[in-house]
Amino acid sequence: MIHIMTLMKGQLFKRALLLQILEGRNKGCISRFKYYFSDPWNIFDQVMLIMLLVAVILRLTLANDNDFLAARYVYSINLVMFYLRILQLYYFHKRLGPKVILIARMVCVIN
Repeated sequence: MIHIMTLMKGQLFKRALLLQILEGRNKGCISRFKYYFSDPWNIFDQVMLIMLLVAVILRLTLANDNDFLAARYVYSINLVMFYLRILQLYYFHKRLGPKVILIARMVCVIN
């Protein structure tokens, strides 16, 4: 089940990347990439996708239980990044947006 979800997440990011690149305002391919990577959230998504691929490769290639610890660390960091991305999408929701802002302010006060 987890592998299916990770593959689906990867496919969604690839499709979103291709759509944004192909529908860019600029004509050249390099300028389309620059336009796509000018948004920090797109860079965040690509880093998250690369970390997911690294975690899957580590999980499939490592042999010892001690070596699986590195894959678990990468999975956990990737999960936190995924939660941050989902919380960013909640900002635009009418009821959930103010709650996310409230939680962010409370976390800042704790630190």
